[in-house]
Amino acid sequence: MKSLSPVKRFSAIASAAIFVITLIVLGLMLSGKTYVPLFTKVTADHLPIIVDKLKQMSIPFKIEEGGAVVTVPPELLHSTQMAIMTEHSDTKLGSIGLELFDHVDLGTTSYAQRVNYQRALQGELMRAINSLAVVRKSKVILALPPKKTFLEDAGETKASVIVDLFPGTTLSKAQVKGIINLVASAVENMHTNNVSVIDSYGRELSKSNTSESSAFSGELAELKVGKEKELEERIEGILSRVVGSGKVIAKVEATLNMNDTSSIEETYDAEKTAVRSIQKQEDKMNGSRNNPTGIPGARANLPGAEENGTVGFNQETNKDFSVTNYEVPKTVTKSRKAPGSIDRLSVAVLVDGVSKVEKAEDGTSKTTWAPRSEEELRKYEALVKSAIGFNEKRGDSVKIENIEFQFETFSDADDILQSIETRKLLSYVIRWSVIALSLSLFFLLVVRPFITWITESFRESVDDMLPRTIEELEELQSVDSTLPGMSATLPVLEESLDPDKAESELLKERIMGIIEKDEDKSANALKLWLIRREM
Repeated sequence: MKSLSPVKRFSAIASAAIFVITLIVLGLMLSGKTYVPLFTKVTADHLPIIVDKLKQMSIPFKIEEGGAVVTVPPELLHSTQMAIMTEHSDTKLGSIGLELFDHVDLGTTSYAQRVNYQRALQGELMRAINSLAVVRKSKVILALPPKKTFLEDAGETKASVIVDLFPGTTLSKAQVKGIINLVASAVENMHTNNVSVIDSYGRELSKSNTSESSAFSGELAELKVGKEKELEERIEGILSRVVGSGKVIAKVEATLNMNDTSSIEETYDAEKTAVRSIQKQEDKMNGSRNNPTGIPGARANLPGAEENGTVGFNQETNKDFSVTNYEVPKTVTKSRKAPGSIDRLSVAVLVDGVSKVEKAEDGTSKTTWAPRSEEELRKYEALVKSAIGFNEKRGDSVKIENIEFQFETFSDADDILQSIETRKLLSYVIRWSVIALSLSLFFLLVVRPFITWITESFRESVDDMLPRTIEELEELQSVDSTLPGMSATLPVLEESLDPDKAESELLKERIMGIIEKDEDKSANALKLWLIRREM
């Protein structure tokens, strides 16, 4: 490189740099290096901690989804996680929990202790809520009133929960209820009505004034939908085996009992009686009475007055009383009609007809639609009634209609998908064609000229060092031939020179042939010749 001119040296360096850069770009394009998530649900407070640690470890990383996800190469995933979690643990990479009390200063005031307890409780609740599969992150805010001497002076404990869900997911009513019960159970003196849950869009998922009746109605609505879906799947599953898959549609409307009623019924069997007890009473009474006699007036009260009365009449009375107690069988029936029972079912079923392929005289085929017979429809109706537990007394109804289905054709969608695939293929072909063309141009315009230039420069330098005339060759003969190989090399060079063609190309070709046969000896000869020439 030192013997080259500055222009040629710059060209060589530029060509080498372009070649190296091209190889690096092609290597990155062909490698397709992927990154895998290191941490997800990263908050803005924890992101700098992770980034600083990755920079200290000189680990390549990417930040995606607005800073919520940090990715690293897959081969460095586990080692990086262990290194970061070992140093920082979960206290810095997640919400602060009860580990806040692992190190407590003796001089901490009671107010600071209450604040720390509230922070720790909020952190533990956030960790529990974040464990749900649909929750990306959450925030819990507790309003804990200070304790008062009198209960009437104390305020109510309240809580607010904000949940950020993954795209395309929702919290079910059971999950919302579970979050409310979780918070209410973890915080002292908190009622479920004082817990509010909202999502990241500000929609209230739970209302503090939700009554038990409304929640009960929601459960009945879910029960109604589930029962209807079950019956629809049962009907379609049976008929699709007969008419074919996709040729039957069933819809069920179930009327459920929303009232909770109970009744007691007593029945007596008069034919199956038995004597339990008999009570009899018999009374007899006899008596007589004299008729009044004597002297009327005051003489009847004087001594010596005798009463000579006669018997007036006699009386005799007999009375009989009898009571018989019978044991009559009694049946007491207590019945309760719980809410959710089916009061009525209405079923509508659509059945497709029969498709027939007819061949025309010209050899073409044509598909025609034919309705099903009444006998078939009656059989289908009987199957449906058996499947749903049809009850005529309950007022159930089943309607089956045979209507031709209109199936949507997806030819346009297929064309669109085909065009998308074609564009992808063209993009792939064009990209690799450009890469191949770039490599070809690089070889033709950079690599090949560079190799040609290096070869020609080497040949020119060799031509300059070789003796061009007989006189120059004779000068080599006068050089001290004590060096190894000189005595054998010079005679060969002398014999190869033709005086008549010293200036011709034949001399050049012979000398090049001698040099290729024994490079070491030829190099020593040229070196001595150059030393002699400089002297």
